[in-house]
Amino acid sequence: MKLFLNAALLLVAAFLVLCSMAVRPAGAGERPNIMLIVIDDMGYSDIGPFGAEIRTPALDRLAASGVKFTDFYVGPACSPTRSMLMSGTDNHVAGMGANAEGLAPNQIGQPGYEGYLNDRVVSVASLMKEAGYHTYMAGKWHLGEEPEHDPFRRGFEKSYALIQGGASHFDDEWMMCANYTPTYRENGVRVHVPRGFFSSKFYTDKIIEDIEGQKDDKPFFAYLAYTAVHDPLHLPDDWLDKYKGSYDAGYDAVRKARLERMKEMDLVPEGTALGSWLEMVPTWDDLDPEQRKMEARRMEIYAAMVENTDFHIGRLLDYLQTSGRVDNTLVIFFSDNGANGMPMHAYPGTDEAWVERNSDNRFENWGRRGSRIAEGMGWAQASVTPFRLFKGFIAEGGIRSPLIVSGPGVKGAGEIETAFSHVMDLAPTFLEIAGATYPDTFEGRKIVSQRGKSILPVLTGKSDSVRVEDEPVGWEMMGWRALRIGQWKITWIDRPFGTSGWQLFDLASDPGETNDLHADNPKQLQRLLKMWDEYEKEVGIIYAEEGLPISF
Repeated sequence: MKLFLNAALLLVAAFLVLCSMAVRPAGAGERPNIMLIVIDDMGYSDIGPFGAEIRTPALDRLAASGVKFTDFYVGPACSPTRSMLMSGTDNHVAGMGANAEGLAPNQIGQPGYEGYLNDRVVSVASLMKEAGYHTYMAGKWHLGEEPEHDPFRRGFEKSYALIQGGASHFDDEWMMCANYTPTYRENGVRVHVPRGFFSSKFYTDKIIEDIEGQKDDKPFFAYLAYTAVHDPLHLPDDWLDKYKGSYDAGYDAVRKARLERMKEMDLVPEGTALGSWLEMVPTWDDLDPEQRKMEARRMEIYAAMVENTDFHIGRLLDYLQTSGRVDNTLVIFFSDNGANGMPMHAYPGTDEAWVERNSDNRFENWGRRGSRIAEGMGWAQASVTPFRLFKGFIAEGGIRSPLIVSGPGVKGAGEIETAFSHVMDLAPTFLEIAGATYPDTFEGRKIVSQRGKSILPVLTGKSDSVRVEDEPVGWEMMGWRALRIGQWKITWIDRPFGTSGWQLFDLASDPGETNDLHADNPKQLQRLLKMWDEYEKEVGIIYAEEGLPISF
């Protein structure tokens, strides 16, 4: 069993080598501030408003005053999602057809596979700046490492960014994995984090500092891109034991309890079944007492890390309140992809020996400086309840995210919105709110059209859908493919994680993707396959001939 599990993990690693006066356009009154908050690698059900047992009072408050989108989609990994967020178009067009760290030889340098936010698109920050907004960014960038790719060069007038996909959350600047030294830049200039740095606190402080430093009454567009809860799992000492003993019942029990809460909260249909469990991952009953102890500790630290991030979001919300800005600030929160199921040694060049040699992974040091631990496959599957699989996959667990939008002009406090929406819809939404027009050219170069659609009509209650009924959305990563239109979705995921064939799911009744309907609905399957062929050509997918794409 151990040999098979290790082999399976290596295979995964190879494959995985984030209205009222406020909500209306310019010319109709005062334009709103926009506060965009993105958490890294958090599962769909890991916060209270989406069924978690984890305490998230700030997000509870945000959801109670706003709208929860239950059918909101992102990319399967960090960079694809962020490229779509910044551009409003598909990641294969925007330059992140695959993560830069894992481009296959036949993809390198090809259009859509540049490994950075390319010049065929324009950053929404640039357009918001042109529209008269202050633009601020703090946290994870992961859209290109060269100085010319820096957020300061892509429209953010102030930025403090971790350029790569991950790092230690403390001030030691330890690399997350082998050959992955973190780079920090402030306003385009290389810097080192200050003594006492902890990522979530520092990035929140930076955004507050930028807003507080404004000398005029122009609106702001602020992007707070937390590196939490991406591994390695780290916390200040006084947070480490907040969930001690809370996960001794195991991941099976947590999945079931979350699903029941989600049904009670009307987040999923009453008949929803849990997505299938990965056979390569032992169930809780299969673990011995020592293994259970270690697995429970992983989730204790992970849960506390989620709550810690929520604490800092609460500080930001409190600042908006006390500074008198809350009544004219639209706040958006989501996760860049599903929970990360990979162990720390799954990154390229980062085998178990490397982790052991370069980490202080004594059990009593877990979560502290020098440790390198991750949530793991078992808990990642609990984090994405009720869905199947997790980060890196185009199954629902990898690409569906909790979205909360709150602010003046947003319909119905505490309302649940089921409209099918996507991360590339956010940039068009921001531009519509700002009264900005998306251009055909930018700085003398022709740019591609946006594929996203503004969600403003849904936010304001003027429409119950974001896109027209016959408009599909597709995903591809490492040759795994998916396309959704309306309630229908097709997927192709290779063994041992899928069937190595096309599957068809009715997400309206089966969000866990438990019932493959392709044999019973051949016409529906063919309809979606035709749409897939069109999508594949439109965005220019280049399948890897060799190489090991990775997910950060």
